[in-house]
Amino acid sequence: MRLRDALGEWLGVGTEPATDAVGGESDALELAAEIADDPCTVELRDGRDLGYATVGDPDGEPLVLFHGFPNSRVFAAAFDGVAREQNARVVAPERPGFGVSDPAHGRTLTDWPADVADMADTLGLDEFSVLGISAGGPYAVATAALLDQRVERAGVVCGLGPMAAVGLRDRLWYYGARVLPPVTKLGLWLGGRQALGDRETFLESMAENAAPADGPVWTGRLGMVVHASMVESRRHHGLDPLVTETALFGRPWGVDLGAISVPMWLWYGKADTVVPPAMGLYLTEAIPTAESQFYPDLGHLSTVQETEQEVFETLTG
Repeated sequence: MRLRDALGEWLGVGTEPATDAVGGESDALELAAEIADDPCTVELRDGRDLGYATVGDPDGEPLVLFHGFPNSRVFAAAFDGVAREQNARVVAPERPGFGVSDPAHGRTLTDWPADVADMADTLGLDEFSVLGISAGGPYAVATAALLDQRVERAGVVCGLGPMAAVGLRDRLWYYGARVLPPVTKLGLWLGGRQALGDRETFLESMAENAAPADGPVWTGRLGMVVHASMVESRRHHGLDPLVTETALFGRPWGVDLGAISVPMWLWYGKADTVVPPAMGLYLTEAIPTAESQFYPDLGHLSTVQETEQEVFETLTG
């Protein structure tokens, strides 16, 4: 099924045109459907295909965006508006096994920068900034560390940090994927079942269980695009790549945080119930170039939404 068909109720396909009040939401979802239905790929040096999307100003300053979990290149649709306003060209690759990207058996976090470099070479991006959101945070940090000759600035919004930043309770989901992958796969299947079966109920459930500031965001434009991105993440290769990534976050990163020289900015919400703010504090203290901001009343998605202007101004100059 095409994602455009799956999102028919929201996009208004075959029905009356969307009103001005929801025009922004409709535009973002139309773009999300286009990205899903017409994928772009590049061939990497090892023969794998890497899926990506491009939004914003085609001639703008390049910003490579790393999506969250379980997301895909479709996530980029949420930032088309701010990217155009800030004259930024956003390129959003999806990680191995997500969306249309081919899986990579046994991959590690430090394998990712080479994939980014291959994509950048193909697209003619000599230098660029990187932005990691949520689970994309570790990938932004690793890319800044290992491609420091090409990365001009790096940003992390509500990004996951090393497991050393939190206690055992917050580590269990990631450690569990390492030792009991079938259990993690079952958990992901159960979580995705509602998302695939009843979108509206799923988003309302996410809103009810999120931080107060996140509730309206889940049922608004950003939440809807995140849902579309989630659907696309598992549509081609199933759940196994998602299990692989979950386990990857429970392992040492293999990155010397203290040696990072690229200017880095961090944005976190203290009311975040998805990524513990302690992870942001850990990265702030460990990365010598890091500057951070913590917002007392913002949660996970609300931090992404409320800081997007500042984030793009900071990273694209």
